[in-house]
Amino acid sequence: MRNKFIGLLLACAILLPLAACFQPAASNNNAKQAAQLVQKGNTLSQQGSYDEAIGEYTAAIELDPALADAYIARGQAYYFKDRNLMAVSDYSRAIELDPESTAAYYGRGWAHLANRAYDAAISDFTKAIELDPTLVRAYNGRGWAYLNKAQWLFESYNYLFILFESHSDLAKAFKGRGWLYVKQEQWEMAVIPELTKAMTQDPDPAEAYCNVGFAHTKEAQWAHAIADYQAAITSDPKLDWSRFNKSWALDMKAKWDPVIADYSKIIELLTAQSPASADSGSTPTEAEEWNLAVANYKEAIKLSQDPALIQKAEEAIALIDEIRQDINR
Repeated sequence: MRNKFIGLLLACAILLPLAACFQPAASNNNAKQAAQLVQKGNTLSQQGSYDEAIGEYTAAIELDPALADAYIARGQAYYFKDRNLMAVSDYSRAIELDPESTAAYYGRGWAHLANRAYDAAISDFTKAIELDPTLVRAYNGRGWAYLNKAQWLFESYNYLFILFESHSDLAKAFKGRGWLYVKQEQWEMAVIPELTKAMTQDPDPAEAYCNVGFAHTKEAQWAHAIADYQAAITSDPKLDWSRFNKSWALDMKAKWDPVIADYSKIIELLTAQSPASADSGSTPTEAEEWNLAVANYKEAIKLSQDPALIQKAEEAIALIDEIRQDINR
């Protein structure tokens, strides 16, 4: 019995090291198979077969749960299927596995944007830009997020407009053209690529010029509103609502600065022009904002081969001319 026990110990002493040798080999084999499944999923995803691609990525993750690329790829497939919360989850897991993954932050930025989580999207695009300052599409995504945030903030105050208009005693606070410009919602002038196109295609400098022009247009409108509120305050210092509106308008005007900055950066990277060519580099006056808007729309018309975009830019210029004529009457 004692000899059998010693023999068993010797067998274990021999077999355990052998098992240890075979374990990494099995693990490496799983990793290789997982990578092949990801490649197969990528082919399916490029063909638009996102459900099948998700199946391949899931199988890869089951084989190698630490494969960040599989989570990134599945996150993108979920994004294209409009399953954005699942996409955010996968991108977040990829970031846990690889905190320096530009692709994961970039992809999660688009998923957050689709969920209207604009601050989270801006944060992720900013991180992606920090990791790769030449990633043009990250500037495009962040500019898109800033633009949507500015629009959302404007629209979120609509309930205040309804409140003010329903109380005649507040009417005197909104006399003048400032109220007119605050109420304007000319969002159809924005020429913004669809989310799915923006994620898979490089930004078009003509679209970037259009977005810069749009942002300058909105800044000019806010500048005009601010001037009118100040005129109201000067004429009647007791107009507390005009003071509130002036502060709010100043804040809203500032929301467009990051839009201009990011789309100007896109223009710089794609056309080798300095930011000054897309923006004045200083705080423009109201008249200069209008001029900058028109100049950017004209540049978009010159660069674009897209009839729809050209039409949008021409309509925007015509609208700007109409607004300026109304102001000068």
